[in-house]
Amino acid sequence: MVNVVAVVAAVLGLVCFALGARLLKSDLAARRVARSDDPEFVLDPNREDPPDDEIDSDGLERGFMLLVFGGLCLLFAALSL
Repeated sequence: MVNVVAVVAAVLGLVCFALGARLLKSDLAARRVARSDDPEFVLDPNREDPPDDEIDSDGLERGFMLLVFGGLCLLFAALSL
C-alpha cells in the first residue's frame, strides 16, 4: 500500500515541475519577442517596435526554484515509500 505522504509529495513535485517549466518557457518566449534581430521583425516592416520594457529575471528565478523544489518533493516521495 502506498503511503499518503508519498502520494502528496509526488503530486506536489509534479505540479512544481509543470509550473516551473511553464515559467521558464514564458520567460524565454518573452526574451525572444523582445529581440530586434528576430527574423519575423526584419521581414515585416509594418510590425511595431518591440516594447522597451526591461524583462525582469523574476520569472527565471521562480521557474528555477520551482524545479528545485519539485525535485526535492519527488526525492522526499521516493524516500517515504
